[in-house]
Amino acid sequence: MSFTPNGENAPQIFLPAAADLHISPATIPDGQYGTAYKDQHLKVTGGKGTYAFSVSSGSLPPGIPLSGNGILSGAPTAAGTFKFTVTAVGSNDHGPISVSQDYILVIDPATLTVIANAQKKDSGAADPVFTYTSNGFVNGDDTGVFTGSLTRAPGETIGTYPITMGSLSAGLNYTISYTGNYLTISAPPTPVQQHITWTQSLLVGCNTSTTLQLTATASSGLPVTYSVADTSIAAITGNILTLLRPGSTVITANQPGDASHTAAQPVADTLLYQSASLIRQHWNDVIIFDNSSGDFVQWQWYKNGQAVPDATSPFYSETPTLNGQYYVIATTTAGRQIQTCVLTIAGDTVIPGGIKIHPNPISSGAAVTVTNNYTATALQGAVLQVIDLNGKMWQQLTSVQPSMQITMPSEHGIYIIRLLLANGQMASTNALVLN
Repeated sequence: MSFTPNGENAPQIFLPAAADLHISPATIPDGQYGTAYKDQHLKVTGGKGTYAFSVSSGSLPPGIPLSGNGILSGAPTAAGTFKFTVTAVGSNDHGPISVSQDYILVIDPATLTVIANAQKKDSGAADPVFTYTSNGFVNGDDTGVFTGSLTRAPGETIGTYPITMGSLSAGLNYTISYTGNYLTISAPPTPVQQHITWTQSLLVGCNTSTTLQLTATASSGLPVTYSVADTSIAAITGNILTLLRPGSTVITANQPGDASHTAAQPVADTLLYQSASLIRQHWNDVIIFDNSSGDFVQWQWYKNGQAVPDATSPFYSETPTLNGQYYVIATTTAGRQIQTCVLTIAGDTVIPGGIKIHPNPISSGAAVTVTNNYTATALQGAVLQVIDLNGKMWQQLTSVQPSMQITMPSEHGIYIIRLLLANGQMASTNALVLN
């Protein structure tokens, strides 16, 4: 380019034309996701001096910056096609000059190798999960990049079915090199018969426990489930039976089978929840039933497992002394029957004098001495309770001694101090608590 001033003999001045400048190379090679990009050195040809390079429009791939002296380098962190313009700015004696070059830089996806695992199932069963192995992750990626799943050719008849890539994808940064496999469908095996074994005694209630672990087992090893006929007497959660009130009901054990086992024959057993501490020996020849609630209207006494004829009162007596195992089946006003725990009495048993407390009355929150007129052996397994007249239990002590101290409640009122022996005998006394 030239410029001629006015005047015939004026000198001519020549300036470098921007069109004579260009950035090389005019194109740059592709890269690959997660792989270091080979350095590309951009330079200005057709000019002199140094130039500052920058991206004047578009965007570079993430992970590949352009340095001010024209070097593209780094490791791309995203695949795709990136269009951008590089501008180099320099200067000469006449001021700044610049030149630009458009580029397209393609970052190819990395390749993941996916190999499907062989699978099998019985005809009619649900398909298994189609799993696979994979390798080739770059840039710190892992199997979390996968979305979708493998699938297989349709059909349920016996045979083999190709497992295909389905909707499996690793996103835009990867292409998948897939190697398939097969699902083999076979005829189902003949179900094996199974049976339930249950030898547990369901005679309960003569101790302080209100729960029972049921122990039925299936020969197949499959879990056993349980049902209760009368849910007012007991409830079942899993294999834990919770006692709700004394009475009798049927518990049934079931195992419905699976694809390999037939259903087991249900096994039923009778739960007898006995009522503890409703009977006690009063004298050497009398047993008394505690009907202080007034809920019971009929009784049938048993001795050594046999009903005693005409023994239908709330008490039972023998002459000269009691000697045997005794219990009673009592009927409530609503017609519901309960059975008490067995009370074992030896013919030469001398009935102790029950329990007493001192002092009485007692100040609220004060300690009293309880004298239990029983031997230490007789008190093994005994329970001492403090109960108010509304039936609320304030204390229950399990380490009962012939003489012991307990702290009374802080609220004034009349309280029942009740001793329950392990053999079913009961003794009680009243205590008056004053403010």
